[in-house]
Amino acid sequence: MPAAGFIADRPDLGHAADGWDLSDASFFAAALNPTEPRHLPPTAYRSLAFANLEDDAVWTRNWVCIGTLEEIPRTNDLLPFTVGHHGIHVQKRADGGLVGRFNKAQHGGCRAVPLQCQTGTKTRCSFTACGYSRDGLPIAATSDGGPTPAMHQYLGLRPERLLPVAVRTSGSMIFVNLDVGATSEPLQNLAFEDESSGPIGTIQTIRREYPINWKLLLGAFAAGDVALPTSDSLWLTTRLKDGTAAEARVLFPNLILFSARGETCAVIVQPTALGETLCRIALFGSRARSAVDWLAELDSRSRQATELQRDLLDSPETSVAPHHPFPNAAERWLHRRLAAAVRARPQIDTTEPLYATALGRRR
Repeated sequence: MPAAGFIADRPDLGHAADGWDLSDASFFAAALNPTEPRHLPPTAYRSLAFANLEDDAVWTRNWVCIGTLEEIPRTNDLLPFTVGHHGIHVQKRADGGLVGRFNKAQHGGCRAVPLQCQTGTKTRCSFTACGYSRDGLPIAATSDGGPTPAMHQYLGLRPERLLPVAVRTSGSMIFVNLDVGATSEPLQNLAFEDESSGPIGTIQTIRREYPINWKLLLGAFAAGDVALPTSDSLWLTTRLKDGTAAEARVLFPNLILFSARGETCAVIVQPTALGETLCRIALFGSRARSAVDWLAELDSRSRQATELQRDLLDSPETSVAPHHPFPNAAERWLHRRLAAAVRARPQIDTTEPLYATALGRRR
């Protein structure tokens, strides 16, 4: 049947591309091989079908880090974030707590939501289907704590009627979960402390975008030696460019914490396109290393992912380019977590239509 414009993701129809059933165990078999693990097939990095599978299995069913408390310090301050394919926001309440909601305008369009669009490239913009784009900066409330006109695109006139989103905090980090049936909690031991002054908040928040698929970038950033793998996170030891010993902790699916010399660099990874990733970077601590130093560190680690993406996209479907090394420890851990998330997602076994119209309906 012909369709006009954008076709919504339909997990009930399955996820297939390039001859693969993307949700089948065979798609992950080479990556999970215990003796000679490989990277996922190139389809995992360049197909919209796999991005839809990630939305179904990962972004809508896990605690996703979206920012820090310091970004929304006052009552009614608002932090927007596109989680997978879904535009949501978190707002500071008068009692100091947080409330999360789906945005009033999910369909987007630069004429309707100019601050949300920001020339994102997740899908082509046709006003009614521009969708899931590069989020703007946090929106500050008015001086008396009231909403601003820019918030209308997120809140509408009756924000209490919007679909709620679960919100939790751990230390300064804000997490959301789009799964209404979620029973787990995010990790609760992410408070950052200075030996002399106790708990510390962010000293700076910056953004950096890379032309790399989020999975490849996450693995490259977290390159190091495994110290402790758990079901929720991966601890590694690593060395920074200047030789400083550091620890790295990866929290599935999108947070990396680097700790070195009493300072922490938190990197929130957010896909903005199949081959583009926005990093929201928050620095905590005594400013032992400048923002320039941390950006140089991340840029250096990203180079391997740039080469890997080129090799994966130019290689045959069944394997990576032969000269490229096997996945590092962080990449292997990520592959296992992705495969587990795909297996764990609810299976849709109903054949009932999502909707029906008078056209073609039999009486």
